[in-house]
Amino acid sequence: MKALRFKSLAFVLIGTLALVVGLWEISGGGGVNPAVPIAEERASEIAAATASVYVSLRVINAALSAAQEIEVGGSIGVQASAQPFRVLEPVDDTVERVSHVIFAIAAGAALMLVGLGPVASLGLVLLGIGSLGLAAADVSGSSKIQRSSLRAARLGLAFGLALPLVFAGGSWLGERMTQPQWDSAISQLDAVAGEARVLIGEGDDVEIEVEEEAGGLFSWVGDGVSAAGDAMDAVARYRDAVRLFMNEADVLFSSSLTIIGLFVLRMVVLPALLLWGLMALVRRSIA
Repeated sequence: MKALRFKSLAFVLIGTLALVVGLWEISGGGGVNPAVPIAEERASEIAAATASVYVSLRVINAALSAAQEIEVGGSIGVQASAQPFRVLEPVDDTVERVSHVIFAIAAGAALMLVGLGPVASLGLVLLGIGSLGLAAADVSGSSKIQRSSLRAARLGLAFGLALPLVFAGGSWLGERMTQPQWDSAISQLDAVAGEARVLIGEGDDVEIEVEEEAGGLFSWVGDGVSAAGDAMDAVARYRDAVRLFMNEADVLFSSSLTIIGLFVLRMVVLPALLLWGLMALVRRSIA
């Protein structure tokens, strides 16, 4: 009888505390659940990291797009032009697709940042209701109330406390476990992005043409050679950068995939595994 009363009293205390805290945070009080600020800090760090990676990828994308638009033309009787750097288009398309994935990850981190608090508050309310229901079931002996209250308590515990804690813990653990891979991938991406910034700064909307002009044979030949020399000088500014992008395409692709994999590991895989393990322990302990 004493054990029953103590158990019921514990459920009442837990349920009342969880219900009060949850309702207080829903009403705008905030700052009571200690698990939420830790998880929000981790989500903010992930959002900042994804924003940095996204900017680097967009800089590379802009440089590749600018290089592809360069036209080298000439006219000796018939005017013609060519875009010799169109060979970069597959690399450009790949970088653009990767940047879209990074943007989706950044949006997910931002969603976690703004959504963890409300979800945790609702979870605490559900935990409070479930705990009070378990206390009532202990007193009344109703198995139906006990089953439904137990489900509510487990669900509330998962959303109110376990979710923010395992998200923070999983992302922290993933960061510690994968820091060397992260540093290597980021350094490779930053190196290519640095070259892309130089390329963007050296020329925008470059169009080079060699025109035929009247003025005699020697004048025509001299002007043609001079214009061709200017064209070659302008094209040479991009030649080394284009060679770099082609040579580093595999490195750029592998580093981008590594970054995506690390983000998914830190945000989804490890937190999900920790949540599954924690809820398995709770299911065994509260039966």
